[in-house]
Amino acid sequence: MLKLKFVKVSFYWHLFQQRHHELLLEDCLSEELKSKSKIKALYHQSKVLELFYKMECSI
Repeated sequence: MLKLKFVKVSFYWHLFQQRHHELLLEDCLSEELKSKSKIKALYHQSKVLELFYKMECSI
């Protein structure tokens, strides 16, 4: 039960971070910062998918 709550909190944290970095991409003018934000958004997207499957399997 506690593990599932931790997975849910982690899921929402990574989802928030993914969307945050995607929003930064829209308004960013620097190509260097855009590439860093894109890398971070992709990392958090992969974690979101991983945690989503963990939540689905545990239900």
